[in-house]
Amino acid sequence: MTVSQAEIGAVLVTLARATGLAATAPVIGEAGVSMRARLVFVIAVSLAVGFDRAPVELGDVPGTAGLELATGLLVGLIASFVLARVAVAGQLIGLSLGLGFASQYDVHAGESAGTTRQLATTLGGLAFVMAGGLEAVVKSVAAAPADVSHLASLGPELVRQGCAAFPAGVALAAPIVLAALASHVGLAIMNRAAPAVNMFSLALACTLIVGGFVLLVSAAHLVGGATDAAKLAIDALGR
Repeated sequence: MTVSQAEIGAVLVTLARATGLAATAPVIGEAGVSMRARLVFVIAVSLAVGFDRAPVELGDVPGTAGLELATGLLVGLIASFVLARVAVAGQLIGLSLGLGFASQYDVHAGESAGTTRQLATTLGGLAFVMAGGLEAVVKSVAAAPADVSHLASLGPELVRQGCAAFPAGVALAAPIVLAALASHVGLAIMNRAAPAVNMFSLALACTLIVGGFVLLVSAAHLVGGATDAAKLAIDALGR
């Protein structure tokens, strides 16, 4: 089989888009994934789908590859911002329950994060994989080459999803946040009525009991929100 220069060019620009997605897409683009695994993913996917994409002349490769790389980066970032809603919810849950002290280094985020945030991030990643997220990444690599107008439309979408991550995370964590607020208000009233009682020694235990019960009752809401965020992230990859 003879491989033309245009087909080689198609593989090279596909490699550029796969590199962008591997750097920013959910799960595969997280800091906890080794560079070797990303490299294997990029090369394998590029060779698998590159020859089926539109041929690109070698003279057009630099400009097209730069456009494809930027497209992959932006599309992956948009999907990651969508899935970040679950991480925001996990962080708010931990802070509301008074678990801010239970923080450790999160390899996925590359920073210190609460335990509940790490659990929520893992939940979102599992929902993304189970909903076909990795297959969506491959389909995004195999999509038709992007043009400048397409790239320009990704900028406003990136800003929109970035701004929507926090309010959506608040909505996911709302039951636990409201339960913790009610618990604190109740403890404040009890402290007002009985000043001799040391409410500070009871605050954490009461908040954990109430918040844990509400979290158990509203678990379906949190899991459903994570699943919806994963599906929205997959839709973003399809852009």
